[in-house]
Amino acid sequence: MQIEIFDPLPEISLALIRGGVEQVFLGENNPSEYINIIFLARNELRKMKKEYFGLDLYTDVIAFNLNDPDHPIAGEVYLSYEQIIQNSQEFKTQLEDELIRVLIHGCLHLCGYEDDTKELKTLMTNRENHYLKIIKELGF
Repeated sequence: MQIEIFDPLPEISLALIRGGVEQVFLGENNPSEYINIIFLARNELRKMKKEYFGLDLYTDVIAFNLNDPDHPIAGEVYLSYEQIIQNSQEFKTQLEDELIRVLIHGCLHLCGYEDDTKELKTLMTNRENHYLKIIKELGF
């Protein structure tokens, strides 16, 4: 799997990001061709949310599958580090944990998970917790 990371902040561990992505795709048994992780300013991600989803609101992650069905996943995960910092403060979590949770969330979307109902959101949160635990145990 090829993982490219665009515009990360210097304090972000690239090994942690790569390891997180790899663990999700391994655990979900989803082959992938490549995954691009792209960090954007909060306002840029808001514009994308409005353009592609018709919602004018701030978000921490957007994921796009670029592959044809029945082919290995090729996708992009867009993250707003500013929004992740705000989430971390709001939910009183460690910044690194919040970053990885949001990254996992985007990768799960690429694997086909949805979160548009309460039941699906609960399932997705459980998967996030599962992978967050694994990633912390592996100590990336």
